[in-house]
Amino acid sequence: MPNDVDGSFDQAVVVRYLLGDLPEETQVQIEDRAFADPAYLQAIEAVEADLIDDYVHGHLTPVERGQFEDRFLASPERRKKVEFSKALARVVDETREAQTQAVPVSQARRSWRETFADVFGGRAPAFQLSMAALALLLVGVLSWQLALNSSLRGGIGKLQAERQTEQDRERSLQQKLDQEHARAEQLAADASHQTGSTTQIASLLLLPGMVRGGNVLPELTVPASAQLARLEIQLEAHDEFPAFKVDLKNVRGEEVLTRSGLRAHSSTGGRSVTLEVPASALGSGPYDLTLVGVNGADEKDIGYYRFSVKR
Repeated sequence: MPNDVDGSFDQAVVVRYLLGDLPEETQVQIEDRAFADPAYLQAIEAVEADLIDDYVHGHLTPVERGQFEDRFLASPERRKKVEFSKALARVVDETREAQTQAVPVSQARRSWRETFADVFGGRAPAFQLSMAALALLLVGVLSWQLALNSSLRGGIGKLQAERQTEQDRERSLQQKLDQEHARAEQLAADASHQTGSTTQIASLLLLPGMVRGGNVLPELTVPASAQLARLEIQLEAHDEFPAFKVDLKNVRGEEVLTRSGLRAHSSTGGRSVTLEVPASALGSGPYDLTLVGVNGADEKDIGYYRFSVKR
C-alpha cells in the first residue's frame, strides 16, 4: 500500500471510511486526498475489493456486516461489485467441483504437465465454460470501474468547487460589512461634528442574508462613553412598505424593545431603516432582530438579523 504524506497508509481507517463509520470531516479529508492522489485512490479501491471478498466469504463481524449492507447494497454501483464477487466465488467453486468429479482415480497421479494439457487442450469443458463466463464478467466490471472512478473524481471536484464558492461568498460579505460599518461610523462622526453634540454613538450596519452567512456575525462595539446605539438595517429591493416595525430580543428570547412607525430612507448602499437604541439597554452577547413590513392593518415578517454586542 502507498504511504500517506504524513504517515503510513492506515487500512483500518479506510475500512471504516468504506463502512461509513467515520466523522463527516474525516470522510471529506479522505475523499479530498483520493481526488488529489491517484495512488491513494487505487489503494482505497484495493481495500474495497478485499472488504467485498470478506463479506462474500462471511469473514466480517455482525456489526461490520450490517454496516456493509447499509452502504454497499443500497448503492447500485457497489451492489454490482458484490454480485461480481459472488459470481466469481461461485465459478471457482463449480470449477473445483467439476475437476474433482471429472478426474478418475486411476489418473490421480498424472503429471502436472498432463493435467495442464487436459484443462487447456479441450478435455475440461466445464472449466472452459466457467472461464468464458468469468471473462465476460471481468469485461463488464472493468468498464463499470472506469466509469465509477470518473464519476468519483467529478463528484469530489464539484464538492471542492462548491466549498470554494461558499468561502468566497463569506469573504465578500465580510468585506462589504467592514466597509459599510466604517461608513456608518464616519457618518455618525460627521453628524456629531455638524451638530456640535458630544453624544457618542455606536453604529452597526445589518445586511440582508448575514444571519445565514455561516461564520460571519456582525458585531456592535459599544464603548463605555456611548449613550446611543444606531442600527442601520438595509432592505432588500422588493421590501416596499409604507412603514416598518422592529422587534429586538436578547439571546434568552426576552424582548429588549419594539419600535413601530419606522420609515425607509435612501443611503449609499440602497434603502434602509434606522433604529436607535439607548446604549444602556444593550448588554454584551448576541441579539436577534426581526424586521416587519406594515401596510395598514397587515404586517409581514420580512427579515431576520442576528448580531453581537461587545462592551
